Amino acid sequence: MRLLWAVVAGLVIAALLFEPTMVWTLGVGVYLVAAGEFSGLWMIVTGYGLACLPSAFGLLIATGRFWLSLTHSLWIGILYGLAGFLLLDQILGVLAPYGW
Repeated sequence: MRLLWAVVAGLVIAALLFEPTMVWTLGVGVYLVAAGEFSGLWMIVTGYGLACLPSAFGLLIATGRFWLSLTHSLWIGILYGLAGFLLLDQILGVLAPYGW
């Protein structure tokens, strides 16, 4: 039952607070770095942190172990941030012929 509440908490936190901001910061950060502006690295780091937070809170609720939830959320953040960035890339690819 505790694992179920952890999944629910992680999904609610991610969906309501962090998903749009995470995708935006990752996208703009990668764009800035590609344009030669290394200030975009801060946005990439911030987007990665936002990708890690929901899983860190969910795992902390599920296991009650701080370091385990922190280390596992770092790996989950990589996958979650990559999936969000690729989703943004696909959406922009669909909208590009329409002048977006």
